[in-house]
Amino acid sequence: MSILDDYEKELLDISHQIIAYLIKSGVDPNQAQDITQDVFLQILESEPSLPFDKVKAWMYRTAIRRYIDLYRRDKRYNEILQKEFFTKNDLDYNEPENISELHEAMQHLKKDYQYLIELYYFHGFSIKEISQINGQLQSTIKVKLMRARRSLKKYLEKDNLKHDKK
Repeated sequence: MSILDDYEKELLDISHQIIAYLIKSGVDPNQAQDITQDVFLQILESEPSLPFDKVKAWMYRTAIRRYIDLYRRDKRYNEILQKEFFTKNDLDYNEPENISELHEAMQHLKKDYQYLIELYYFHGFSIKEISQINGQLQSTIKVKLMRARRSLKKYLEKDNLKHDKK
C-alpha cells in the first residue's frame, strides 16, 4: 500500500464520520452524502497544502458551510415559489394581518433600510455576513439596522394610531 492509498483511506474514513454527523444533525441522508462527496472531491482535486492534522477540521467546516449554503438556497427558492407562483387562495391559509402591515411599512422605509432588514430577518444573514456583502464595518451595519428597526417601529406605531382613531 502506498502513502497515497493511506491518505485516501483516511479521507474516506473522515467522510463517513461527516456523513454520520450531518445525518445526526438532521440533514437528509442523501443530501449528507452529496455534501460529503463534494467536500471529498474538493480536497482530492486541490493541491495538498494543508497539513493532514488539519484536514479533518477543514472537511467538517467545509461540509457544514456547504449545508448552510444549500439550506439558504433552498429556503430562498421556496420563498420565491411561494411569492411568485402561489397566490393566497392557492395556499389555503389566512395570512395574519400583521404581516401585511409589516409589508406595507417596509415599503415606506429607505431602500437601504429595506435591504438590511430583508437580509437580516428574512434571509437569515448575520451582521458579519451583511458587513462582508456591503463592504462596511459590522458596527456600521448594526447602527443602520438599529435605525431601520426604529423607523419601522415608528411607522407601525403611527399607522396603528390612525387605525385606533377610526
